[in-house]
Amino acid sequence: MMGFKTKMMKLILVILCFIYSSHVLAEQESLQPGNPGGTSVLSEANGLLMLDYNKVSLRGGGDFDLFGVHYLHQMNDWLYFGIGISGPMLEGDYGGFFVVDTTIHAKKRLFGNWYVDAGLAFGGGGGGASVKQIKELSGSGRYLKKYLGIGYKVNDNYFGINYADVSISDSLINDSVFNFYYQKPISFSVGSFANAGRKFAPANFRFREYDSILSFELNNMSQINPTGSYGGDIGLVSPQFSQFFSNNDYLFFGFDLGFSGLDFYNQIHGGIGRRLSISPNINLYGQLGIGSGGWVTDTIQTDSGLLIYPKVKAEYLLNKKTGLSLSAGYLAFPKGTSRNWTVGAGINYHFSADKPGSSDIGADYDLALNGFRVSIFHNTLFDINHNGEKIDDVNMETIQLDYILSDYLYVPFQIGAATNDYKGYAGYVEMFLGLGWQSRYLESEKLQGFAQIMVGMNDVGVNAQEDVGPLLNASIGLNYSLSKQLAIYAQIGKTVSVNKYIKSNYNNYFRNTSIGLGITYRFSLPTRASR
Repeated sequence: MMGFKTKMMKLILVILCFIYSSHVLAEQESLQPGNPGGTSVLSEANGLLMLDYNKVSLRGGGDFDLFGVHYLHQMNDWLYFGIGISGPMLEGDYGGFFVVDTTIHAKKRLFGNWYVDAGLAFGGGGGGASVKQIKELSGSGRYLKKYLGIGYKVNDNYFGINYADVSISDSLINDSVFNFYYQKPISFSVGSFANAGRKFAPANFRFREYDSILSFELNNMSQINPTGSYGGDIGLVSPQFSQFFSNNDYLFFGFDLGFSGLDFYNQIHGGIGRRLSISPNINLYGQLGIGSGGWVTDTIQTDSGLLIYPKVKAEYLLNKKTGLSLSAGYLAFPKGTSRNWTVGAGINYHFSADKPGSSDIGADYDLALNGFRVSIFHNTLFDINHNGEKIDDVNMETIQLDYILSDYLYVPFQIGAATNDYKGYAGYVEMFLGLGWQSRYLESEKLQGFAQIMVGMNDVGVNAQEDVGPLLNASIGLNYSLSKQLAIYAQIGKTVSVNKYIKSNYNNYFRNTSIGLGITYRFSLPTRASR
């Protein structure tokens, strides 16, 4: 219970930061003359994309490094809040180690182009060179990073160095290090959550100059002459975001999670790509990614985790916004022996871009606003039962993305990582996808209730014979409004495994009850809608 109370105190601190910043959050809304009564439709949201790197000396000898990717949302002129994922690349033998964190970040100008920054990141993660070594390297899995430093602005980019304390409780990772970072400010137009699902005449609104694409793929990873203890295929869930910086060239960031073969095999990667348009409905893509990934290194030999991932994709556009794709790639870990082919199928969602130089913007389409909710919350799992064994409570740092289908329906996607051990092992993870019902959102009402049911999977340990298979999660909860964008999130849920009820002679079983408390950010994104 002491761990739970500590987490709740940290969460209360985060909520207080949000309450303070919510009334000074810059909305900078632009009036659209084409809307009845000059209704405010869009505002500008700002944030930072941050890449950071630090090298850690392990207790007892040896080195370890973490490369991180973070999105930090701007709350006011000096305060940011966001999420990130980190993994090793060049040091040690721990490919597949991961950290997921939430970060509170402060930045203030000193003079000229010089800035001072400070922050606190907390979350969970785990991994190791072998199943047995997970306990030694990763301890309980509770990650904490405190940092203070200085940065310099060059054009619209920030470069800096922090002095940081990086630790995972009860593990070999506990060191004070120099942390190098790069930050890129980003901004995008958002609408209010109340206008989600509505259409407006865009008047003089201009979409982004170049395309953005959100992709969701299912991939099969086939190993070539594997040297680790697992030699089979791995099924991957693979989201990717691509941002074009010219008509046909783009930067991308993606991650992959294993859902079969090696559950929760994980990797992150980003890089550059190019599109070739064959016809109005057919596009070809080629991209090269660099990143970090693996599982435990005696199971799949990725060494330090550094990966190189060239990939090609063919897309057929169903309409201006949606495309179906087939892909193939070659995934190599140059410091290890793992070499792999990947093949996949996916769906691509295009965020519309204006044609450069167009003089008839807004002539043939309406502005449609698609609603989203992002909830970051602490989720405590209790009353855990795994194959008849009662398990100690597990504390999860969880993020949920909701895509709003209508006033009452939405699609939730949720993933969480534990900040304490599960049966003595760090790195417990859950992932769910489903359908939710919500009460109709009204700006005049403080409370919005919801109920959702999701299917998913978890990583219950290192022994495949104890795998419990698919999970069913049902939960109810509410959002309490702090502002148009922000709300306090609370939910209670129940999770059970389903194989025991649908397969004869299947004995593995899992259940838990959960209580979650956190923060929700609500918004809508503009896309084209034909008139």
